[in-house]
Amino acid sequence: MDIKELKDVAIELMDALRTRGLGEVELELDDVKLKIKSAPPAPVAQVMAAPAAAPAAPVLPAQEEAAAPAAEAVQGTEVKSPLVGTFYSSPSPDAPPFVLVGQKVREGDTLFIIEAMKTMNEIKSPCDGTVVRILAQPGDMVEYNQTVAIIL
Repeated sequence: MDIKELKDVAIELMDALRTRGLGEVELELDDVKLKIKSAPPAPVAQVMAAPAAAPAAPVLPAQEEAAAPAAEAVQGTEVKSPLVGTFYSSPSPDAPPFVLVGQKVREGDTLFIIEAMKTMNEIKSPCDGTVVRILAQPGDMVEYNQTVAIIL
C-alpha cells in the first residue's frame, strides 16, 4: 500500500470516526498499522510503519470538523495548485507550517509553497475562513489545478 492509498484510507476513517461519534479506530494491514483517536478540538491520525518495514509515514493532518461522505462534493473553497511542482507546508524544513488544519486565515495569507524549476512560489489564501483540510504532505508532487487545501 503506497502513501497516497494510506492517506485516502485515513481520511475515510477520520470521516467515519467523526460521523459515528467514535473515540478511536485502529486498522492493521500487513506491514502498516493505522490508529486514529478523536480528541478536542479535532482528531489527529498517525500512520506508523511496522519495524523493519519501509520508512515511517508522516503524521497526517487533522481533518475538517463537519464530515462529508466521500461520495458528496467537497464543501468550502478549494485552493488549487496553479502549477506543477513540489508542495511544502513551511518556508524551511525546521520552520513551523504556514497554516494548520483548524486555523483561521485571511485573504492573501500564505498557505503553502509550490516549488517549480527551483523557484519557490507562495500560494495565498483566496478568501477569509478556516482551513478544514490540507490534502498534500511536504515533498508531495502536485499537479496543475490539483486541490491542495480546503477553506470553509
